[in-house]
Order: sequence, then C-alpha cells, then structure tokens
Amino acid sequence: MATIGEAAITPVLFRDAPYDMARDFAPISLISDADVVLAAHGDSPFKLVADVIAAAKAQPGRLSVGSPGNGTINQIVLEWMALNTGTQFQHIPYKGGAPAANALAAGEVPLAVSSSSSVAAHLKSGRVRVLAVAAGHPSKFNPDWPTLQQQGVPDVDASIWTALFAPKATPEPIINKLNVEVARVLELAETKARFAALGVETIASTAARLDARIKRDAAQFGRIVQKANIKPD
Repeated sequence: MATIGEAAITPVLFRDAPYDMARDFAPISLISDADVVLAAHGDSPFKLVADVIAAAKAQPGRLSVGSPGNGTINQIVLEWMALNTGTQFQHIPYKGGAPAANALAAGEVPLAVSSSSSVAAHLKSGRVRVLAVAAGHPSKFNPDWPTLQQQGVPDVDASIWTALFAPKATPEPIINKLNVEVARVLELAETKARFAALGVETIASTAARLDARIKRDAAQFGRIVQKANIKPD
C-alpha cells in the first residue's frame, strides 16, 4: 500500500529515492481518495478564494498559510496556486496534519492547506471554514465546497489518494485477481461507510488507470517542485 506521497511526490523530491515506481512495483488498484482543501480560520476576513488572492497580491510573501510540512501535497497545492495566480505566500510548515489544523483553528495562521479529514472537527465548531477543494471536481462529501478552478485558479487538480501495489515480477494473472478482489471489497456498503466516516472515498480502478494517475501526478508535481524550489524537511 502506498499514498500519493510515496508514489508521486517522493520520486520528484528526492533524486536519490531508494526505489523507482515503474521499475520496482506493479500497480494493482486505487483504493481511496480524500479532499485537499484551502481552509480559513472562522474569524478571518476570507470568504472566497478571490479574497485570499487579493490579500496575497497586496502583501506579497506575507500572508501565512499553514500545511502539514515541507514537501507535502499540501505545500505543492499552495505553490501551484501561487504560481498560477501570480502570488506569493508565507508557507508555515507544521509537523503533521493535526498540528496544522489545530494551529488554524487556534488562529495561529489565517489559512491552511489541509486534508478535509484533518479539519473536520473544527468545521463543526465553526472555528474553520473551507474555501475550496484542490481537486478538479467538487467534493463527494460536500458538493457545496467549490473547487479552486471554479474560483479562478486554473489547472490545480490534486487529492490525497492511496493505492495497492505488488512487486514488479508479480505474474499478471495474480495482479488481475487481486484487482477484482479489491474492487469487490471496496464496493461493499460496510467498506464504503467505514471510509466515509473518515472523510475518504473508495475508488477502485484498473491497474492501467492507477499507472496513468501516477504518471500524471508525478509530471505535474515535478514541474511545481522545480518552479517553486520546494525542498523536503
């Protein structure tokens, strides 16, 4: 099992990564997908993404935005947004999703790029509100959350997915059998309910679709990492 981090981010962040996805692993299926969101503190003046962009342009490099850390999908989304809107932000890395979400809820930072699951409890209390999702389509859990693209930030399309892999030499019939079984389990109502309780969607796929997703994301993220000079912790 691997996440978007291991499969599509680490290979473009580290030139000396100890593995190569194409060389070492055979894709089986996507497993789950979770929203990445741009969220604001409940008392902040930001109601729309346009408000954030205007503030960032008025004070280049001074508007603080928290994330779970350097080199995460969250920072990549932030820098992608900055590059595509001609803005600069002050990235504030925390040591994980929960600390970043708690900092946002406490007002330490006015904004954060977070997973929807990390901020879920704070949404209920009103201490945090979601301004947009980073995916290219509306959230399956809250269709009222607009996308960044819908609010004038072109091209940004990212979410936090997990997937199942096997060693590269695994025979194709075994890959196919595993793919069918994964799809069966992910379609069970109990499975969907357990994932949904965590704010995560089940998304079984073909091996080819998973392979295409990895290649697409790695290519996109590689460009952002290079242009924004993103460095890992």
